[in-house]
Amino acid sequence: MKLQVAFDCGCNTRTICDCVDRISGYMDFIEVGTPLIIEKGLSTVRELRPRYPHLKILADLKIMDGGFYEANAAFEAGADIVTALAAAEDATLKGAVEAAAKHGGEIMVDTIAHPDLPRRIGELDAMGADYICLHTAKDTQGSGRDFAAFMREMRGFVRHAKLALAGGINPENIESYTSMAPDVIIIGEGITGASDPAKAAGIVREKMGAH
Repeated sequence: MKLQVAFDCGCNTRTICDCVDRISGYMDFIEVGTPLIIEKGLSTVRELRPRYPHLKILADLKIMDGGFYEANAAFEAGADIVTALAAAEDATLKGAVEAAAKHGGEIMVDTIAHPDLPRRIGELDAMGADYICLHTAKDTQGSGRDFAAFMREMRGFVRHAKLALAGGINPENIESYTSMAPDVIIIGEGITGASDPAKAAGIVREKMGAH
Protein backbone atom coordinates (compact mmCIF):
# COMPACT_ATOMS: atom_id res chain seq x y z
CA MET A 1 0.00 0.00 0.00
CA LYS A 2 1.50 3.33 -1.12
CA LEU A 3 1.01 6.78 0.41
CA GLN A 4 0.51 9.72 -1.94
CA VAL A 5 0.66 13.17 -0.38
CA ALA A 6 -1.18 15.92 -2.25
CA PHE A 7 0.03 19.50 -2.40
CA ASP A 8 -2.63 21.90 -3.62
CA CYS A 9 -3.62 25.46 -2.67
CA GLY A 10 -1.10 27.82 -1.13
CA CYS A 11 1.93 25.72 -2.06
CA ASN A 12 5.07 26.45 -3.99
CA THR A 13 8.22 24.46 -4.61
CA ARG A 14 9.87 25.73 -1.43
CA THR A 15 6.97 24.88 0.88
CA ILE A 16 6.53 21.49 -0.78
CA CYS A 17 10.22 20.70 -0.29
CA ASP A 18 10.08 21.84 3.34
CA CYS A 19 7.25 19.37 3.97
CA VAL A 20 8.56 16.50 1.85
CA ASP A 21 11.97 16.71 3.52
CA ARG A 22 10.21 16.07 6.85
CA ILE A 23 7.93 13.23 5.70
CA SER A 24 9.75 11.56 2.81
CA GLY A 25 10.45 8.47 4.89
CA TYR A 26 6.72 7.82 5.17
CA MET A 27 5.52 8.63 1.65
CA ASP A 28 5.83 7.16 -1.84
CA PHE A 29 4.24 9.65 -4.27
CA ILE A 30 4.35 13.45 -4.39
CA GLU A 31 1.17 14.85 -5.93
CA VAL A 32 1.48 18.22 -7.63
CA GLY A 33 -2.18 19.13 -7.26
CA THR A 34 -4.56 20.65 -9.77
CA PRO A 35 -4.75 24.14 -8.16
CA LEU A 36 -0.96 24.31 -8.12
CA ILE A 37 -0.70 23.26 -11.77
CA ILE A 38 -3.34 25.84 -12.74
CA GLU A 39 -1.31 28.52 -10.96
CA LYS A 40 2.24 27.45 -11.83
CA GLY A 41 1.92 25.16 -14.84
CA LEU A 42 4.32 22.22 -14.96
CA SER A 43 7.25 24.19 -13.53
CA THR A 44 6.77 22.65 -10.09
CA VAL A 45 7.07 19.15 -11.55
CA ARG A 46 10.30 20.16 -13.29
CA GLU A 47 11.73 21.64 -10.10
CA LEU A 48 10.85 18.66 -7.89
CA ARG A 49 12.03 15.94 -10.25
CA PRO A 50 15.82 16.21 -9.68
CA ARG A 51 15.43 16.78 -5.96
CA TYR A 52 13.42 13.61 -5.25
CA PRO A 53 14.57 10.88 -7.64
CA HIS A 54 13.48 8.21 -5.13
CA LEU A 55 9.83 9.36 -5.05
CA LYS A 56 7.24 9.15 -7.80
CA ILE A 57 5.74 12.45 -8.91
CA LEU A 58 2.09 12.59 -9.92
CA ALA A 59 0.84 15.53 -11.98
CA ASP A 60 -2.85 15.96 -11.21
CA LEU A 61 -3.87 17.38 -14.58
CA LYS A 62 -7.38 15.85 -14.53
CA ILE A 63 -7.22 15.64 -18.32
CA MET A 64 -10.57 16.05 -20.07
CA ASP A 65 -9.40 16.61 -23.66
CA GLY A 66 -6.13 16.53 -25.57
CA GLY A 67 -5.19 13.30 -23.85
CA PHE A 68 -1.93 12.51 -25.62
CA TYR A 69 -0.71 16.11 -25.85
CA GLU A 70 -1.35 17.04 -22.23
CA ALA A 71 -0.12 13.78 -20.73
CA ASN A 72 2.95 13.88 -22.96
CA ALA A 73 3.80 17.38 -21.71
CA ALA A 74 3.56 16.26 -18.09
CA PHE A 75 5.72 13.18 -18.67
CA GLU A 76 8.31 15.30 -20.46
CA ALA A 77 8.35 17.62 -17.44
CA GLY A 78 9.29 14.67 -15.23
CA ALA A 79 6.00 13.23 -13.99
CA ASP A 80 5.78 9.49 -13.38
CA ILE A 81 1.98 9.43 -13.17
CA VAL A 82 -0.60 11.73 -14.79
CA THR A 83 -4.31 11.94 -14.02
CA ALA A 84 -7.23 12.05 -16.44
CA LEU A 85 -10.96 12.15 -15.73
CA ALA A 86 -13.22 9.15 -16.11
CA ALA A 87 -15.77 11.45 -17.74
CA ALA A 88 -13.41 12.15 -20.66
CA GLU A 89 -14.03 10.61 -24.05
CA ASP A 90 -12.54 7.17 -24.62
CA ALA A 91 -10.29 8.62 -27.33
CA THR A 92 -8.90 11.13 -24.83
CA LEU A 93 -8.12 8.45 -22.27
CA LYS A 94 -6.56 6.18 -24.89
CA GLY A 95 -4.36 9.09 -25.96
CA ALA A 96 -3.20 9.59 -22.39
CA VAL A 97 -2.46 5.87 -22.06
CA GLU A 98 -0.47 6.06 -25.31
CA ALA A 99 1.61 8.94 -23.93
CA ALA A 100 2.26 6.95 -20.77
CA ALA A 101 3.47 3.99 -22.81
CA LYS A 102 5.81 6.28 -24.76
CA HIS A 103 7.48 7.52 -21.58
CA GLY A 104 7.24 4.46 -19.38
CA GLY A 105 4.78 6.33 -17.16
CA GLU A 106 1.36 5.57 -15.76
CA ILE A 107 -2.17 6.99 -15.99
CA MET A 108 -4.44 7.36 -12.99
CA VAL A 109 -8.08 7.87 -13.96
CA ASP A 110 -10.06 9.96 -11.47
CA THR A 111 -13.73 8.97 -11.12
CA ILE A 112 -14.79 12.19 -9.41
CA ALA A 113 -18.48 13.03 -10.06
CA HIS A 114 -18.98 10.29 -12.68
CA PRO A 115 -22.68 9.30 -12.70
CA ASP A 116 -22.30 5.59 -13.61
CA LEU A 117 -19.21 4.19 -11.98
CA PRO A 118 -19.99 0.45 -12.16
CA ARG A 119 -20.13 0.66 -15.96
CA ARG A 120 -17.31 3.15 -16.37
CA ILE A 121 -14.89 1.31 -14.08
CA GLY A 122 -15.19 -1.77 -16.28
CA GLU A 123 -14.48 0.32 -19.38
CA LEU A 124 -11.47 1.98 -17.75
CA ASP A 125 -10.07 -1.40 -16.80
CA ALA A 126 -10.40 -2.56 -20.40
CA MET A 127 -8.75 0.63 -21.70
CA GLY A 128 -5.54 0.01 -19.81
CA ALA A 129 -5.75 2.52 -16.97
CA ASP A 130 -2.92 1.83 -14.55
CA TYR A 131 -4.83 3.21 -11.57
CA ILE A 132 -8.49 3.94 -10.95
CA CYS A 133 -8.99 6.58 -8.27
CA LEU A 134 -12.25 6.62 -6.31
CA HIS A 135 -12.35 10.28 -5.33
CA THR A 136 -14.68 12.26 -3.08
CA ALA A 137 -14.90 15.87 -4.26
CA LYS A 138 -13.68 18.42 -1.72
CA ASP A 139 -16.81 20.50 -2.23
CA THR A 140 -19.05 17.59 -1.11
CA GLN A 141 -17.08 16.30 1.86
CA GLY A 142 -19.25 18.12 4.39
CA SER A 143 -22.51 16.68 3.06
CA GLY A 144 -22.79 13.94 5.68
CA ARG A 145 -22.78 11.17 3.09
CA ASP A 146 -20.87 7.99 3.97
CA PHE A 147 -18.28 8.16 1.22
CA ALA A 148 -16.22 5.30 2.64
CA ALA A 149 -19.22 2.98 2.29
CA PHE A 150 -19.75 4.14 -1.30
CA MET A 151 -16.09 3.53 -2.12
CA ARG A 152 -16.30 0.08 -0.55
CA GLU A 153 -19.21 -0.73 -2.85
CA MET A 154 -17.42 0.59 -5.95
CA ARG A 155 -14.18 -1.12 -5.02
CA GLY A 156 -15.65 -4.46 -6.09
CA PHE A 157 -15.91 -3.32 -9.70
CA VAL A 158 -12.15 -2.69 -10.06
CA ARG A 159 -10.70 -5.90 -11.52
CA HIS A 160 -7.36 -5.18 -13.17
CA ALA A 161 -6.18 -1.62 -12.47
CA LYS A 162 -4.56 -0.63 -9.21
CA LEU A 163 -6.96 1.12 -6.83
CA ALA A 164 -6.41 4.57 -5.32
CA LEU A 165 -8.67 6.24 -2.75
CA ALA A 166 -8.85 10.01 -2.22
CA GLY A 167 -10.92 12.71 -0.61
CA GLY A 168 -11.15 13.72 3.04
CA ILE A 169 -8.85 10.96 4.30
CA ASN A 170 -6.88 11.78 7.45
CA PRO A 171 -5.09 10.04 10.35
CA GLU A 172 -8.35 9.73 12.29
CA ASN A 173 -10.49 8.03 9.63
CA ILE A 174 -7.87 6.23 7.54
CA GLU A 175 -8.73 2.77 8.84
CA SER A 176 -12.12 3.01 7.11
CA TYR A 177 -10.13 3.16 3.86
CA THR A 178 -7.17 0.87 4.51
CA SER A 179 -9.65 -1.92 5.24
CA MET A 180 -10.51 -1.87 1.51
CA ALA A 181 -6.92 -2.88 0.69
CA PRO A 182 -6.27 -0.15 -1.90
CA ASP A 183 -2.95 0.12 -3.68
CA VAL A 184 -2.68 3.85 -2.99
CA ILE A 185 -4.05 6.09 -0.23
CA ILE A 186 -4.09 9.80 -1.14
CA ILE A 187 -4.01 12.39 1.64
CA GLY A 188 -3.63 16.15 1.35
CA GLU A 189 -4.54 18.47 4.21
CA GLY A 190 -4.77 15.56 6.64
CA ILE A 191 -0.96 15.59 6.52
CA THR A 192 0.12 18.90 4.96
CA GLY A 193 -2.29 20.92 7.11
CA ALA A 194 -1.40 19.16 10.36
CA SER A 195 0.47 21.05 13.08
CA ASP A 196 3.13 18.33 12.84
CA PRO A 197 3.08 16.82 9.33
CA ALA A 198 5.77 14.27 10.20
CA LYS A 199 3.78 12.98 13.17
CA ALA A 200 0.59 12.81 11.06
CA ALA A 201 2.41 10.97 8.27
CA GLY A 202 3.91 8.57 10.78
CA ILE A 203 0.49 7.74 12.22
CA VAL A 204 -0.89 7.21 8.73
CA ARG A 205 1.97 4.94 7.73
CA GLU A 206 1.63 2.91 10.93
CA LYS A 207 -2.09 2.38 10.32
CA MET A 208 -1.47 1.52 6.68
CA GLY A 209 1.07 -1.06 7.77
CA ALA A 210 -1.56 -2.82 9.85
CA HIS A 211 -3.39 -3.84 6.66
